[in-house]
Amino acid sequence: MTALTKPQNDAFAAAGIFIWAVLPCLAMFAGLYTMHSATWAYGFYHGICLLPVIIWGRNLWTPSLKRPRKMHCLALLVASVVFSCVALFTYEVFGPRLLSNEAVLVLLKDLGYSRGVFIGLGVYTIFVNPLLEEIFWRGIVLNQLDKLRNPPFKHFGIICSSLAYAAFHYLIFRMVLFPGWAEVATLLLAIYGGLLAIIYRRSGSILTTALAHGLLTDTAVIALCLALFVRYPGTF
Repeated sequence: MTALTKPQNDAFAAAGIFIWAVLPCLAMFAGLYTMHSATWAYGFYHGICLLPVIIWGRNLWTPSLKRPRKMHCLALLVASVVFSCVALFTYEVFGPRLLSNEAVLVLLKDLGYSRGVFIGLGVYTIFVNPLLEEIFWRGIVLNQLDKLRNPPFKHFGIICSSLAYAAFHYLIFRMVLFPGWAEVATLLLAIYGGLLAIIYRRSGSILTTALAHGLLTDTAVIALCLALFVRYPGTF
């Protein structure tokens, strides 16, 4: 039997990685829609979908395990404040058109949220989730797709990895947003995934990308949740 050439190996690996990138959709569906538990959803997503591939594909992302530059950290801190303020402003002004606060509170309770769980998940969301996600989506999926010698179209790796990254979030968005807005949010998240890919390529550091992820979106999500709890004191 003739051994596969390196381009053929890369093509098979890219196909396998892209197929695996669909599994987070199944993990979120099982955790949120079948078991009705945010904790189980995180467990399935990180424990089954991300960690095995992170370990298997460590040669893809470990070269980019570099300390973020000070200027990048400062810029991201400023951007985090701005992004969170914009998110809170959008929630205060346009929130009633996007979602029902009461329905979201009921949903959070159904998913097992309590004050103790929220604090733990909040810390996990800001510090652990961004690192695992960036290693997987940018450090492995993007890097493996970019190894294709003849990609079908320009920026194939960035576009496909960003779309796959946004896809499983749709199952989250459709639980909290009014019909139509979940699709808009998913598209915006795909664009955001492309931005993270560009940050990764420009900085050459997966830690810088994880820092951007944690300071921007994940911190904003926690800020929005806190704003909701302040509006409905005594909920948890």
